[in-house]
Amino acid sequence: MKILADVFDVTPNQMVADLTTLWMCGLPGYTPLELMDLSFDSGYVTIHNADTLSQPRNLTIEESIALLLGLDLVMQSLPADREDLKSMATSLIRKLSLQANLLSPLRAEPHHNKKNSAAILLAISTKKMLRIKYHALYSDEVTERDISPIEIRNEDSHDYVFAYCHTAQAFRSFRIDRILDSKQAHASASVTGSTVSEASTISYSLKLRTNQRDVMERFNLGKTQMASEVTSRAFSPQWLIRSVMASAGSAELTEPRVIRAEIAAAAAAILQKYGES
Repeated sequence: MKILADVFDVTPNQMVADLTTLWMCGLPGYTPLELMDLSFDSGYVTIHNADTLSQPRNLTIEESIALLLGLDLVMQSLPADREDLKSMATSLIRKLSLQANLLSPLRAEPHHNKKNSAAILLAISTKKMLRIKYHALYSDEVTERDISPIEIRNEDSHDYVFAYCHTAQAFRSFRIDRILDSKQAHASASVTGSTVSEASTISYSLKLRTNQRDVMERFNLGKTQMASEVTSRAFSPQWLIRSVMASAGSAELTEPRVIRAEIAAAAAAILQKYGES
């Protein structure tokens, strides 16, 4: 294991993590017969079905396209100084394109800015802070935040950066395609606090009137919470205001009073505009 880690220039722990990932890799078919049969508990890495995996396999057009799109995304995410990896990826793309008889190059366009993605990856690897300009959907505001990125996650087909937000003094997730700009901060990342801070959340109470299923899904309530009145917590007052207004009378906010007053004022302003028209 130590020799293998040295060959790939990674730590032994990273080598174990990568080998664990390979357990779910293999040839098309995706049954135990095609997946890699590895063992490395003893400290020696053994591929038990190496002969089977080494047999040439023809790729279908669908598999070739998937590989080409994946390689294109990999190339776009590579640092500018890794020309060696870009050259290897370009060679693979050329060979796969010829085999699949695809004359025009395939492009996989990411939903978010490549510059921001590269900046996030660099901040994670160097443990540096990042200053981002972020469009918050719930408040419809663009704010600047200092964050210490920890990892990139994919949820519901969207990429998020999980980070410690020094502006909010709490852990937050930011959707990468809503990051308008990013630049490296000079300070090193210093993370303090907890994943979920009670102080950074808002306790609220709802009175349920109609359409309880819609309310349950909108406010992410479990079946055990469903009653005529429920209490839960939210991270954003803007989200709470929009969610209550979007429920169109199915749910009434009873607490906190300050946010209840904001909802009443917003509803009155909307009604006034209807009267003016």
